[in-house]
Amino acid sequence: MPAPRTRTATVSLLTAALLILGGAFAASGSDDGGTPFTTPVGAAAQSNVPSSHAVGVRHFTFARGKDRPLPTTVWYPVRGSARLTRGREQNDATPLPGQFPLILWSHGFYSNPQMQEGMTKFLAESGYVVAAPAYPFTKKDGPKFDKTDVPNQALDASFVISELMKPGSPLAASIDSDRLGAIGHSGGGTTTDWLFTGKRDPRLKVGVIFAGRPTGAYKGSPVPMLFVHGDKDPVVAYSQGRESYGKDPWPKAFLTIEGGEHGAGTNDPERGHVQVLATLLDFLDYAFNGDDVARMRLPSDATLPGFTHFESVGIYPESQPSATNSTTATTTTTATPTPTQSKELDLAGSSR
Repeated sequence: MPAPRTRTATVSLLTAALLILGGAFAASGSDDGGTPFTTPVGAAAQSNVPSSHAVGVRHFTFARGKDRPLPTTVWYPVRGSARLTRGREQNDATPLPGQFPLILWSHGFYSNPQMQEGMTKFLAESGYVVAAPAYPFTKKDGPKFDKTDVPNQALDASFVISELMKPGSPLAASIDSDRLGAIGHSGGGTTTDWLFTGKRDPRLKVGVIFAGRPTGAYKGSPVPMLFVHGDKDPVVAYSQGRESYGKDPWPKAFLTIEGGEHGAGTNDPERGHVQVLATLLDFLDYAFNGDDVARMRLPSDATLPGFTHFESVGIYPESQPSATNSTTATTTTTATPTPTQSKELDLAGSSR
């Protein structure tokens, strides 16, 4: 049985921003295989604002063949409050009772799961099991770098999902097999794109691509997709994110970070960071749970004039007020957030 929704956690915008900034997240890239683009982030920030779940962490030593070791870090909800335990995840802790959606997180080039902890821990606090493998040929400090290995990383991602859900796996009972999704940044965003194109994993119900490249035609049953990209990205051109979005025939949304570079929305609170957090949780609730409130909240949560721009196709019927342009298939929203929204990030329903 899926875990019940038990509470609403309201986090101030500043606190929400610190959640990611404080998690040692680093936007990592260089899809051309050149000098890695890395923005390091400082030590964990503490907050006294009530949040949701405490976080457990487990480390797995998977391998898909002798030349493809896949050490995988998994964060997951446990008993307790994130307010009291943030920055002190509990090793091998007993999972919170119930079943939760699983997110497969893919890191970028010259990165690793530990450099992504700001986002992965945030998702675990919000009620997700988050698995992040370290890919053998694109991870930081790997013995050999090979940018052409990305399609194989998609197969690695599917393999890790299967291993985690095997009977007897320590977290198998905590994973809702009907709510599986994939998220990735940079080279990890491209890996995620492969999971819905040439390396399609039909188990996945949602995809989120941060600053990724297109990989081909989307295949299989329709799956909601969210694309996030800075329009001044010097590593993966904004036009490539737009190309992926244009090729996607399914329900989809695109969040543009105006003036944002390669790590836009992930570790820069001045460029759409908070809007990305709110949009991400809303979109996952919509995709996994059919949450109509979250779906209708997307345009206002995603939009901060002068900083972010939200558009979608196939998410809002033309008769609904959220579709501001009823003459086209694309909904483009530039609504100004309400005073409440400008002060608070509402994580309603984020306790899965």
